[in-house]
Amino acid sequence: MGKDNHMQITTDFFGPVQVDESEIITFASEVPGFPEARRFILLPFGEGVPFWSFQSIDQPECAFVVTNPFWIDPDYVFELPESAKEQLGIQETAQVAVYTTVTLREPFQESTTNLRAPFVMETKRRQAKQIILDETYANRRMIGSLTEVGGR
Repeated sequence: MGKDNHMQITTDFFGPVQVDESEIITFASEVPGFPEARRFILLPFGEGVPFWSFQSIDQPECAFVVTNPFWIDPDYVFELPESAKEQLGIQETAQVAVYTTVTLREPFQESTTNLRAPFVMETKRRQAKQIILDETYANRRMIGSLTEVGGR
């Protein structure tokens, strides 16, 4: 057997979890408000649930609930700044994953996502950064309709 590439981390939502080191995402630039948090892992909230915890390995209290913004707004599109493409080593769109932070509210339908400040990840080298877009997108977009997937 090869060497074990698993490590145990402390998480905000799930307590201690084992993670595969190959799944670690490294931030190419500082996450605003969390200068120590450079390495993150995406932890799913459950099968069929469109949310993940974007958990810092370096700072356990730094965890964002994130979602796939294209599920909320299929027309969501933005131009990646050249500097970001260079920093992350992005050559083509197929190498890009995008996540937006979620603010959970009660009732759930009133939860919002921040389409103005997406996390952009290059999927091969797993480098990421937060991009701040112009005013085109809201920083509090309601996500209520997500709960009606399937159903009616």
